[in-house]
Amino acid sequence: SSGINAEWPLRPGYTSNELDIALVALFAETLHRFEGFVVGHITRESVQMALQNGISAKQILDFLESHAHPQMLKCKPTIPPTITDQMYLWEMERSRLSTEEGVLYSQFLSDADFKVVHEYAQNIGCVQWSNVQKRLLVVNKKGHGDVKKYWKQYKKEHGE
Repeated sequence: SSGINAEWPLRPGYTSNELDIALVALFAETLHRFEGFVVGHITRESVQMALQNGISAKQILDFLESHAHPQMLKCKPTIPPTITDQMYLWEMERSRLSTEEGVLYSQFLSDADFKVVHEYAQNIGCVQWSNVQKRLLVVNKKGHGDVKKYWKQYKKEHGE
């Protein structure tokens, strides 16, 4: 798993605050707890889990900055840009994929049958995915009824 190996010391005295320690555990794997600071490993998986639980990359970064050790606060920026950038990249990964229900058409008896249905589905704008070589066609739920009706009518008119 890809991870950011970083120590994020909390301000002295804050480690006794179980709430702060629990918050760190929402986005990092806690490796060590010492008097005065907590060491955690931030991974793609730990950040993805936090994102799934409604915690944004900005909220994580704000938390890290607001709880940084005074020595770290002297650095500008407090949190290295590589860590900031990686957090936002992991957050953006979540919006790359989207899902939509669809219906698979797969048992065409000929290339001609596939082509007729594929062209009709394309014309009405409901093709989600297709593989011409394997005669596979996925149409969205909205277009499924029309494609099914068209295919039955086509077979009836062409004596199949």
